[in-house]
Amino acid sequence: MKPRNWFRARAASLALISGIVPVATFHSAASFARAQDQIVQLRSPQSVRGFIGGESHDSYAIRARKGQKLTVQISWHHEGSNEADFSVSESADFSGDIVGFGTKSNGGKSWSGKILKTKIYYVYVTAHTTAHYVLKVATE
Repeated sequence: MKPRNWFRARAASLALISGIVPVATFHSAASFARAQDQIVQLRSPQSVRGFIGGESHDSYAIRARKGQKLTVQISWHHEGSNEADFSVSESADFSGDIVGFGTKSNGGKSWSGKILKTKIYYVYVTAHTTAHYVLKVATE
C-alpha cells in the first residue's frame, strides 16, 4: 500500500505537466487586479488603515453635500525614504483629474475644501516605494 503523500506528489506532478498551475497563477493575478479596482465606501468621520506600494493605488469614495467641508489626512509609518500621498477626485476612474478646489497643507499630508456640488468624491492613495498608512476622512 502506498502512502497518501505519494498520491499528492503524483497529483502535483500531473498538474504541473498539464499546465494547471499556470492557469491557477493567472487566475490569482486576475483576482488581484480586480481587487485593485475596488472602491471602498467611507462614512464621515472614518479612519482606514492600509498598505500600498509599487504601481498600485487604493480607492475610497465618500458622499459629500454642497456647502460641507471635506477634510482628508494621511499618515504613514516612515521606513527609509518612503512616502504616501493621496489625491481627491470627482472621477471614479483613477486616471481622472483631481478636484479644482481645496488646498493641501502640512507638507501634503492634509487637504480640505468646501464642497461645491453634492456627489460622491474619490480619494486615491499611492506610495513610493511602499507604506503602511492611516487615512482619515471627514465632512462637517
